[in-house]
Amino acid sequence: MKLTTPFTILNRKFNEMDLIRDAIKRRKLATERLHEDYRKMYKNHQFAY
Repeated sequence: MKLTTPFTILNRKFNEMDLIRDAIKRRKLATERLHEDYRKMYKNHQFAY
């Protein structure tokens, strides 16, 4: 049985915040990469009209 102290609760909260922050960063990077890919596609693409 683990002893639950205010410190362990705080520590758990900080870890969750870090995980959330990391996930947000990753998601932002993924969307930026997607935008870059689209830009490259449009720049290299010859539109046939």
